[in-house]
Amino acid sequence: METDLEKVFTEAYNALNNEQKVAVDTIEGPVMVIAGPGTGKTQILTLRIANILLKTDTRPENILALTFTESGAKAMRERLHRYIGAASYKVSIFTFHGLAQRLINEHPDAYTRVIGGAPASDLQKIAILESILSSSSIKLLSPLGNRSYYVGPIRHMLSELKKEYITPDAFASIIAKQEQELLEIEQYHTKGAHKGKVRSEFTKKESDIAKNRELLLVYRQYESLLGEQKLYDFEDMIVETVKALESNEAMLRELQENYHYVLADEHQDVNGSQNRILELLCSFHEQPNIFVVGDEKQAIYRFQGASLENFLYFEDMFPNTKTIGLTKNYRSGQIILDAAHSLVAVEDGPLKDLRIPLEASAIASSVVTHRAFSHQAIEDAWVVTQVQDLIAEGIEHKEIAVIVRTNREVELFAALLRKEGIRAHASADGDILDHPITHTVLSFVDTVTHAEDENSLFTLLHGSFWGVPTDDLIRIARARSYAESLFEIIGDKEKLAEIGVVHLEETLHIAHVLSEARSMSAVHGPHRVLEYMLTESGFVDFVLTQDPLEGARVVRRLYDEVENMVATNRAATLHDVRTVFALHREHRLPLNAPYIASATDAVQVLTAHKSKGLEFTAVLIPHAVDSVWGGGSKRTYFNVPLTSHLDAEAFDPVDDERRLLYVAMTRAKKILSFSYARTNADGRELIASRLFEDIDHTYIETHDVSKEEESYNPLSVVAKKAPVAVMDISLFTTHLAQKGLSATALNNYLHSPWDYVYRNVLHIPHIQELPLQFGTAMHGVMEYVSSVYAQTQVLPSASQVKAALERELSKLPVSNDEFVRLHEKGLQSLLLYVAHMEGKMPQESKVEFSMHVLLQTGIPEFPEVTLTGKLDRLDFDAAGTVIQVMDYKTGKPKTRNEIEGATKNSNGDYKRQLTFYALLLSLYGDERYACKTGVLSFIEPDAKGNIHEEVFLITDEEIEALKEQIIGVVQDIVNGRFLEAPCESEDTDYAHLVKMLLAKVV
Repeated sequence: METDLEKVFTEAYNALNNEQKVAVDTIEGPVMVIAGPGTGKTQILTLRIANILLKTDTRPENILALTFTESGAKAMRERLHRYIGAASYKVSIFTFHGLAQRLINEHPDAYTRVIGGAPASDLQKIAILESILSSSSIKLLSPLGNRSYYVGPIRHMLSELKKEYITPDAFASIIAKQEQELLEIEQYHTKGAHKGKVRSEFTKKESDIAKNRELLLVYRQYESLLGEQKLYDFEDMIVETVKALESNEAMLRELQENYHYVLADEHQDVNGSQNRILELLCSFHEQPNIFVVGDEKQAIYRFQGASLENFLYFEDMFPNTKTIGLTKNYRSGQIILDAAHSLVAVEDGPLKDLRIPLEASAIASSVVTHRAFSHQAIEDAWVVTQVQDLIAEGIEHKEIAVIVRTNREVELFAALLRKEGIRAHASADGDILDHPITHTVLSFVDTVTHAEDENSLFTLLHGSFWGVPTDDLIRIARARSYAESLFEIIGDKEKLAEIGVVHLEETLHIAHVLSEARSMSAVHGPHRVLEYMLTESGFVDFVLTQDPLEGARVVRRLYDEVENMVATNRAATLHDVRTVFALHREHRLPLNAPYIASATDAVQVLTAHKSKGLEFTAVLIPHAVDSVWGGGSKRTYFNVPLTSHLDAEAFDPVDDERRLLYVAMTRAKKILSFSYARTNADGRELIASRLFEDIDHTYIETHDVSKEEESYNPLSVVAKKAPVAVMDISLFTTHLAQKGLSATALNNYLHSPWDYVYRNVLHIPHIQELPLQFGTAMHGVMEYVSSVYAQTQVLPSASQVKAALERELSKLPVSNDEFVRLHEKGLQSLLLYVAHMEGKMPQESKVEFSMHVLLQTGIPEFPEVTLTGKLDRLDFDAAGTVIQVMDYKTGKPKTRNEIEGATKNSNGDYKRQLTFYALLLSLYGDERYACKTGVLSFIEPDAKGNIHEEVFLITDEEIEALKEQIIGVVQDIVNGRFLEAPCESEDTDYAHLVKMLLAKVV
């Protein structure tokens, strides 16, 4: 009898067209699917996995699916869950870097460079390159006028070489081939006016080779210095994976035996190193079960021409590949599809067979429009009005998108929409380096580090968060003289009274905060001094009440950055912090901070790159001018052939931009609107993008806007104040949908919904206290100890434990004194604990086991919620069944009554956490994992040196009660009832913020 899941699968399968069914049914051998936009590639990927499980005896864990983004992996798993239920959790779905990280964790000995090192920051890379370029052996790449001129281009080029798995030796071979090609070029003109002169073709090739020789020298030295400093690049995670698979046959065979089927999404964007991983994983069989899906027209993450290389590479690597083309589009109307196709269509060459037109199969009608405005301010105002009109016509907010080219435009249009009261979500990583909040924070730093810098102090005094009005500031400024500095005045109560300052205490408070910060600087790390200043001054509270989302986004990112500077030894003082920020500006390194998703039903404002894989009823593409789309000049610093099949010179240099615009256009279902302005805010003349001119205009309706322009007043758009976003219920439902609930988030909510709001949703900025940092380090060591035992059946020695503790502590932003104290405390506890573990370890265990399961809620508006957890250790018996969940705790050991919340000052969080883990395992869908035994193991001994562990058997009733409690929490979040929770100081640490926020709203 057909199960419910099989029925869902059958219904979905029957809805497929013939080509899609062929793709789902061809489960053996190499298969390549060319899937244009809206042709259902995610559907066929997930249905194919389900079909493999239905038709073969393959287990879910024997399938590997690789995607290009984390969001793609999440979407694939969620859709797969519809067809195979809990078994979807066991299918290995990773990004390539996610797979590399998993292999690093499971085979650390094969990754000595990564395990023994740390990721290099951009500034560390720049410092290494600058040291290399200062050498006398580097001349072409280190011009006298600007020694650092090539630093950025070299950094980019080295990244590309690694992505394509071009090692220094492989690069040397490329240069040797170029040198051979140079010998075949005629050096001199033999006739005409230039007879006897060197041919330009020869000169250019010779110059390119000379620069490449120096680049190779830099590459070798760069790799050497990275190794000396125990650093590695982000790309090295993939490069080292390739090297491990090539050199460690046992590791490769283990993976080949485990993964019977391999699937790869977005194959057009897979780079050379990633392709090599696919090749190695599938090298055991002549006809491996590898399935890739891609579309050359949508290649937007690789360099020019490389997407075509992937298709040729795959067919060469896997002979007898079955190629399937999907041409029926279920997203867009035919007019939109034809307009988009006219942009990328070619008449001949290898691309012709890949750039085939699509057929609309779901949307009956569509429209493409174009508007040209006289000024960009009027265009921007029209975009806002057009969004309002679309909403008035009944189109949902989330079905409208403004797609632009740059992050700066994302910020612009999101702000304009919000100022009109329109819910808008900015999907971008905004650069906060020049954000007003950042400037204020750096003013704090300058004022404390440079006592003589009165400009910084005067700027800082203007902050309204101090509570000092303008009249008092004027009095203070007038009193300043060569005899008395500003700082002396604001700290002198009698002087302040003498000059008539009304807000004496507030002004004296400024002097106190700054004085205390200067004193702290001598003994505390810069991150702790900074937190003190921003908290005690009232600055953090001020920005969190003015604009909670923006304030939390920026301050949190600044805290993270400064903590990271301390942890990586880039900053020991506030002065060092200022230097690092200056270097960011000098080298144009952005300080990106992601926007906080504020609504599920919001107009989406995003870049074309971010729009990949999404769809909307209406898409607006403003600022379609040549300087933004297609016309920006990109200097070529190096001529390095990164592909083997292709001649890069045969490709149109604007082709990458053309594919990017194609992606943006094909996000639209029914309405696609282009617009541009003839003049920008600076008065500069603009012209329409050359890409727009390449679109067949028979598909485009051009609108005359002369009458409309008269009614637009751009000033009216910027005059309004955005509503306070934190009170929008959709902020919380969006967060819940994206992040789900962990045990920690649930405990925060149950303590006070406002704790959940500020700690989990807004992620209120704070510097982690030493006890929490200590706990992080101890957990890291225990992960190492358990992993070593799982692989060797032997516990690590005391010296190994000591080295592991030092590694973990070195990752933390702690001072030398703090390091010594934590090291002494931690080592003493760990040696006792590891001795306690002797003879008590299981034969098999899994450490840091991450789980994501779905809980059905029965709530129509929110039918399922994701529950997440990272379990410290799962112990198995000989039959492979989980026998207990081990959860490590630091701090003073708790009694059983304290754990269960049965004492006056306990809350039962620890017991609830164990019950939460039991619930996760019960929903995992594998009886071998349905364990109800949880152990709380306290790493630190009691006063007598004894180790404490408490074992709990979680009952079915406790699991059901927790399940109902979670559903109740979800219901309260969905209907907004949690906002009515008490917010007195005894209820939550954030009562003062809540009261200020509510007062501001009123």
